[in-house]
Amino acid sequence: MLNINFIKFALKLLIKDKANYILSGFIFTFIIFIFSSILFMTDSIKYDLKKSIDLKDSIIVQNQKAGYHTQITDDVIDNLFEIDGISDVVGVVDGYYKFIQANKRFRIISNDDIASDKIDLGYGVKNSLSKFYYTKDFNFLTYDAKILNLKFNKIFPKQSNLLTNDLIMMNTVNAQKILGLKSDEYSYVKIFVPNNSEIDFIAQKIQQLYPNMKITTKNEKIENIAHLFEYKNGIFMILYVVILLSFLTMVYQQISQISGKTKKDIAILRSIGFSINDIIKVKLIQNIFVSILSYIVAVVFAYIYIYKLDAIFLKNIFIKQSLIQDIQFTPVVDYNSLVMIFLFTVVTFLAMVIIPSWKVAISNINEALK
Repeated sequence: MLNINFIKFALKLLIKDKANYILSGFIFTFIIFIFSSILFMTDSIKYDLKKSIDLKDSIIVQNQKAGYHTQITDDVIDNLFEIDGISDVVGVVDGYYKFIQANKRFRIISNDDIASDKIDLGYGVKNSLSKFYYTKDFNFLTYDAKILNLKFNKIFPKQSNLLTNDLIMMNTVNAQKILGLKSDEYSYVKIFVPNNSEIDFIAQKIQQLYPNMKITTKNEKIENIAHLFEYKNGIFMILYVVILLSFLTMVYQQISQISGKTKKDIAILRSIGFSINDIIKVKLIQNIFVSILSYIVAVVFAYIYIYKLDAIFLKNIFIKQSLIQDIQFTPVVDYNSLVMIFLFTVVTFLAMVIIPSWKVAISNINEALK
């Protein structure tokens, strides 16, 4: 019968034999720490991307020539306006500006909500410019080698650095001058469709009208975010395989490597009247305590490591080099994934420890007591 005294007895035995559990507890904690760290980081990145990307526009249209993106003109925008169901079409200028002094490239995106003499800039851009004493304004060199002075308006918060770290937003006319586009040329167009049920139909009509253009709908944009890290799959798989092998190795050791002292302890318990079920319960209580404590410690440490220490070293796997110094992850906890990790590790581990305890408990106690 399981009662409080029985549990206390099992925990006292655990404290007495703590040396036998320290190594397995440390390995178990490290495995869950790695799993949880990857979980926290990927969830945070995807959350920031979904939150930061503008999903108000229903369709993105990009012109292509010889497999490369090229400019879209006002003629195309005028034709798109004639399609029923479209409420607005906005041309966007998008490109990169070389900041020669720091040998860096800043991304420029047009936004006509910004005044013609101002710019909004990312945290990383601000840091780079401030090193050269550009603290209030910056002199851009336009495509035709003229100076264009623009004042700082808003600095994007550090939390949004995943997308805005190297970003400068400015008026469309200024963006065209700096990037060398004509007044009727844009990098792509954003199309707004009030009725979500018509988005796919309108996208098909645009594709028929312009078969060489790349059409991206709102749903496709969301799917692209979900698959954003596919290019890292090799590293993901290696990491997961290493963790899985470590976990299986630890489980195997729990099953096959029972010390003579452990066998003797189980034999003593049998000799003083403990049944096989009682011994299994003792071992389960001990390992439940170790595994749950390891799980809690690992998840807490992973949370601190990712969200407080900004994932030192690990973020090099997931984040491009230009973002590493300034990136700050938004705390996101996916409880379903944590439950999955718990079931995969803790429950599996507990199921495995029954086997060696049961094998010893049913063996000849006289052999173990010799």
